[in-house]
Amino acid sequence: MKVHLNRQELAEALGAIGYVVASRTPKPILQGVLIDARQDHCLLAATDLEIGLRYLINQVEVEDVGKVVLPADKLGQIVRESNDETIQLEIDDTVCHIRGKDSHYQLNTQDASDFPPVAELEGDPDFDLDASLLRRMSEWTVFAAARENTRYAINGVLWEKKEEVLTLVATDGRRLSLARGEIAGGDGPNIESIVPVKTMALFQRILHDSDSTVSIKLSGNQMIVRSTRATISTGLVEGKFPKYSDVIPSDCDRTLTVGTQEFLSAVRRAALLTDEESKGIRLAFTDGALTLSGRAPSQGEATVDLPVKYSGGELVIGFNPHFLIEALKTVQLPEVQFALKEPNRPGLLKCGPDFLYVVMPVNLS
Repeated sequence: MKVHLNRQELAEALGAIGYVVASRTPKPILQGVLIDARQDHCLLAATDLEIGLRYLINQVEVEDVGKVVLPADKLGQIVRESNDETIQLEIDDTVCHIRGKDSHYQLNTQDASDFPPVAELEGDPDFDLDASLLRRMSEWTVFAAARENTRYAINGVLWEKKEEVLTLVATDGRRLSLARGEIAGGDGPNIESIVPVKTMALFQRILHDSDSTVSIKLSGNQMIVRSTRATISTGLVEGKFPKYSDVIPSDCDRTLTVGTQEFLSAVRRAALLTDEESKGIRLAFTDGALTLSGRAPSQGEATVDLPVKYSGGELVIGFNPHFLIEALKTVQLPEVQFALKEPNRPGLLKCGPDFLYVVMPVNLS
């Protein structure tokens, strides 16, 4: 095998590949990346046996076709540190020579025939989705998913397809994030699956502005997602997702309308003087105004005044600032609505018809 590759495109591919490669495993082959040089392109593949990734590189010049498995971490480091426009890979028996304009590396290879298969999307997909929409919906939900292994059914993001609407939901028991989007080819059966957090985060790495649509297929306990350059295959989370509709408040009668960045800045500044003992920040609402305050007994207090569109009577409520900051950072839309009921009831953050976020209050007493 002998191939010349565009360094930048290879670096992008290896950045995504490195996220999938197993960091700790008794099988050394799973710490490698398979490079399959074909006539007019190269295919990179990696798997940890739960998630698989196939990544296409088109800016190549292939002199000799072939396959090789190289250590993903070392290859990634070499490519990242290189200043060359192109990099040459050449296989000599069990050694891969990696050459730049003024550099030469030799990496030991592994037998490509030992590399486990990485699934492709075969046949017709179940539905298609705008790539930028999937990236945005992933960003809007994955941050709220549970990370504890003991809470297995919510250690992922729920995908709920009903006709031509896809709903993604994530929760960790203290907050819940929901995103909706329209899909194409949604006349097939309704679908309900839980996708691992690691897979959801991978969408943000592989979906680029050049991608127009992604094709999605669910088969048994596996989901396959194909974009222009990449194909992800992933196992699904077993278990039943909580009935999320029961968590979303429907009787909020106090509504705040505020600029997203202004609200985010105010929460961040008020949170500067909080600690584990104080637990959260206090939000005091009066007509047309919001006062945010934080208190750390060992350090002092912070108060931030913010003019807002609000009417509904005085209300004082506490929230974990981290939960508010994560949602406001993710929204990236100019204005949000924050609907409330009572100090002991959850708040409902909305941004248009396609995003909502439920957050439980904290007791500041």
